[in-house]
Amino acid sequence: MLGVTMGLVSSEISNLRRHKRSKRSKINSTRTLISLENERNIELLKDFWYKLNNSEEYETENDELKIDLAHKLIKMPKPSWNNDMWGKQASFLPITFVDKEIIAVSSFNHCLDALKSIYTKLIDLDTKDREYNSTYASSGAKLSTLPRSNRFKEEAPSLWDEFEKITLNLIENGNPLTKRKK
Repeated sequence: MLGVTMGLVSSEISNLRRHKRSKRSKINSTRTLISLENERNIELLKDFWYKLNNSEEYETENDELKIDLAHKLIKMPKPSWNNDMWGKQASFLPITFVDKEIIAVSSFNHCLDALKSIYTKLIDLDTKDREYNSTYASSGAKLSTLPRSNRFKEEAPSLWDEFEKITLNLIENGNPLTKRKK
């Protein structure tokens, strides 16, 4: 009877150790996957920002320049930022990360979503202006008498400012999982 009891205890201890190793492995894998996803997103953002800003040196930041940069922005393909691993690993987040890390990565992903939203809004504004203006131009009326849509020019400077601020902040802060502890 003692042998059976010892065997059961030994088996349970072995199962607990195996479960603990498996859990630790899942935690490490989840942390690695999400950290790699963040790194990829940062590298794509840096590359995009470099390509967007490398061609010319600007001495002033007036609205016309911001409009030009916003036009240049929407002519470039948007990077394929994603947070698939973050979403797919949701069940492991509470056991993998401390609250501060969850908040930091969530904020990081929210900022990338904000950049996508600004990009899309600029494209929409530009498209609507072009459609509106070409509709009137094709009507045969004198161009000088037609009302023109300038929503892109009106909204692009502030959208550019927001895009630039978010981008520079993300680049400066880097991967929220590899930040140095202060």
